[in-house]
Amino acid sequence: MKNVSQGGLLALQFFSVFPVRRNIEPTPSVVRSCLIWLPVLGFMIGALNALVFYGLESFTTWSLLSLVVFTIMVPAICSGGLHLDGLMDSGDAFFSYRDKPRRLEVMQDPRTGAFGVFVLLAVIILRFVFIYEAFLTDFSVIGFMIIIPFFSRGVMILLLGHTLSARNSGLSHFFNSHYTLKVTIAVIGLTFMTCAAVSLLSTSYFAISLVILLASLVAVWGIRVWAIRSFGGITGDVCGATLEGMETYLWFIVLLCI
Repeated sequence: MKNVSQGGLLALQFFSVFPVRRNIEPTPSVVRSCLIWLPVLGFMIGALNALVFYGLESFTTWSLLSLVVFTIMVPAICSGGLHLDGLMDSGDAFFSYRDKPRRLEVMQDPRTGAFGVFVLLAVIILRFVFIYEAFLTDFSVIGFMIIIPFFSRGVMILLLGHTLSARNSGLSHFFNSHYTLKVTIAVIGLTFMTCAAVSLLSTSYFAISLVILLASLVAVWGIRVWAIRSFGGITGDVCGATLEGMETYLWFIVLLCI
């Protein structure tokens, strides 16, 4: 039980801006627990985002455009922009059109290039359009503000555990080296529990959640193939790019389904 609680605190410490002022020893069991907690952290950030959205919609006269902007900003603030940074670094590396070792060097460069900025803008603008159009069609999609961050982090964890690390160092290598099949089972179990809980709320929600689940599984395979071909495996930046890309991709799936 201690490892479970410490894993949750480690997830907050590593992957969010929420203050956790404790020295947590990253033992293998604590690290595995941290990975299992990540989709739950996504659920919590999504719930906070939905609460902010609903509060602003209920108690202000702000337009839907302004509300969607906040919908995009809140998760980025909660994660400290960690995953957006990975998205830009991956964009710079991929569009450098170099060989794999050189791409990894570009990815480690602290400077952001034009391609990184372009990829960031493309992903954020597309996400804005998908969310905005989804809310114009059906305001009840507010529930997917909670579900999508959960699924996107689940995909990131499965990718991390079932793809070789491109480097022998770094965060992805660290987490990958502590990964076991138990993490996969736990993440899949949490996913089916979430789908079951959604089925109690709405039949349409349940149907769309199943489509999201299938789309996520396809995405894991596709991103894995892309990461191996482009970089020789995964890195922490690729994981961050995966999360941000998945959020945009899953909002597109929701828009298609409603």
